[in-house]
Amino acid sequence: MEMTLGATLHVYKGEWGLPSIDFECLRALCLLRFTRCPMDVQTSSNPLRSGAGKLPYLQIGNQKYPGYRQIKRVLDLEGYPIDAHLSTKQKHLSSAYANWVFTNLHAYYHYFLYGEPHNFDSTTRGLYAKRTPFPFNFYYPSSYQREACDVVQVMAGFDVNDKMDKHEGDYLVVNAKKCVNLLSRKLGRKVWFFGDTYSEFDAIVYSYLAIIFKITLPNNPLQNHIKGCQNLVNFINRITKDIFRDEGYSSTKLTKTPSGAGESLTQSEHKFLESEFNTKVIAGVGAVLAMGAFAAWRGIYNQLTARSSTDYDGIDYDDDDLEEGLD
Repeated sequence: MEMTLGATLHVYKGEWGLPSIDFECLRALCLLRFTRCPMDVQTSSNPLRSGAGKLPYLQIGNQKYPGYRQIKRVLDLEGYPIDAHLSTKQKHLSSAYANWVFTNLHAYYHYFLYGEPHNFDSTTRGLYAKRTPFPFNFYYPSSYQREACDVVQVMAGFDVNDKMDKHEGDYLVVNAKKCVNLLSRKLGRKVWFFGDTYSEFDAIVYSYLAIIFKITLPNNPLQNHIKGCQNLVNFINRITKDIFRDEGYSSTKLTKTPSGAGESLTQSEHKFLESEFNTKVIAGVGAVLAMGAFAAWRGIYNQLTARSSTDYDGIDYDDDDLEEGLD
């Protein structure tokens, strides 16, 4: 069965080499790419047109399906179920693991991206504002902050509107680190969490960890912890490079990225960067030697002219006159 012609998935544009900056959008994209569902993707969308006020949403003709759950239901009905290759036992395990990850990472994700005031004001607000049409970009990003207040209050037991000394961020960090450790052990050396085939669980883990690992926040304790789990770093980079090769976006070129992200570069890219660096070093050394030789020559020349001034016509030449004479 083929997806209905004219279907379009609307998501936020990506950053840091990822196809989207948003967890819900990213896992919706995973549904499409993992199952190879032929569908257009639109990254310059107005979230207020979704019918629910948020992205992602799927549009087929005049019909809109907002949110991940509705999008997944449509894909399942159209013949693109993401867990089709799993056994019954694996499907149950995938659902149980997903709920466990949600319990441990969802509050961390919402707090450190939207609830932590400095992170939100310096980074997250701007990311969503740049991807929201004028004039909604002035107030729309705050809707994510309000949602984070509810999520954190229910799942972590504190209010992000309170003073910072009352924020129990350490509690979220401890749970998130334990979760990452268990995920690393569960993945082991496998390509996917259930072996040789993808699952919805892989999409969920990738969508959480890729954003937390790649985003540049002033305060993000889990980022370095993920770096210490090399198999998870490889998992993130492999999916980003192999599956979203043509959809990843970065607003800056060849800038420093979170530690470990450089491993996603190909061998030819590494050689190019190394050759470019070597060229710059050689050019710099050559410039220093040339300036040193010129300075030494000028010193010797001045000494000779001072000692043998009687051999000249008595006129003191300025440096400009000297340079014109050398020309």
